[in-house]
Amino acid sequence: MLVVGDVLLDEYRIGDVERVSPEAPVPVVRVRRSETALGGAGNVAHNIVSLGARAGLVGIVGRDLEAEVLRRLVEEIGLDSSGLVGCADRPTSHKLRVVARSQQMLRLDREEEGAIAVEQKRQIGEAIEARLGDCDGVILEDYDKGLFADGIARWTIELARQRGLPVVADPKTALRRFRGATLVKPNLEEAMRFVAGGTRGCEPGDFEARRSLLEKLRDELGGGEIVVTRGGAGMTGLETSGEAFDVPTRSLEVYDVQGAGDTAVAVLALGRAAGATLTEACIVANAAAAVVVDKVGTAAVEIRELLGRLPEAIDAWQDQSGLAGDQGET
Repeated sequence: MLVVGDVLLDEYRIGDVERVSPEAPVPVVRVRRSETALGGAGNVAHNIVSLGARAGLVGIVGRDLEAEVLRRLVEEIGLDSSGLVGCADRPTSHKLRVVARSQQMLRLDREEEGAIAVEQKRQIGEAIEARLGDCDGVILEDYDKGLFADGIARWTIELARQRGLPVVADPKTALRRFRGATLVKPNLEEAMRFVAGGTRGCEPGDFEARRSLLEKLRDELGGGEIVVTRGGAGMTGLETSGEAFDVPTRSLEVYDVQGAGDTAVAVLALGRAAGATLTEACIVANAAAAVVVDKVGTAAVEIRELLGRLPEAIDAWQDQSGLAGDQGET
């Protein structure tokens, strides 16, 4: 799978809080350790690799220390870092989180959200085109950091379609950038923001409102499959045939939702590329997301962890399948 998108460096300072600062009414965190992880499109690629598939990665970084750390992390998981295009005029997207007793105390962001420069756009295009011949599909991962602000998404979708490759998109703010994608996966909050009148979709028991929301998304996108992730409630999907369905999940104690969407889109794309139905891919993606929300910080899921959670995800689907009569045949 070729992953194109906003690559982030997630960094953590982890420690304990024992007192309040005498300088200001804020907690003092005694840092015990530091960690770094691939975020955004990098985390999507990491999940693909950790599940046993091959991945390519294309994105933009600065010419700074954070870019050096990102390249090292990419190479440590066996990926080629040459698809990370350096730009001296913008920083590497970087999120620094301060964590104490498994609770996030503070987050510091350093990023540039403007469109990338013409020269970097050319280099990104070349990197994408060079890698399309060696992949079974494309994932577009948007964190609204500028990569997709100036036509890269539509160009990539058209190029992939010419080569018969599916494109899975995870949009952040501008849905129509991804018009023509094979499958689009926003979360529920994003989906309601994309579609006027979509606010009723947040009501847990209102399947028809969710169906309507997904149909509006499909109309905006000109067709394709739609999956909306709904956190602890699971996912709702819409087939190209117009059939809608819910895929619930088991109730979980959630430690950290960071990266759950990255994991979900990676597993959905892998599942569909491997021949799974959309419903089957959603069930497996639910299981994978359940693994990562049980961890602290940005994390990837491994095959053994996925297999351990999969029976629960299948049971959750089967438990509600007897009630699926008013949702159509699933």
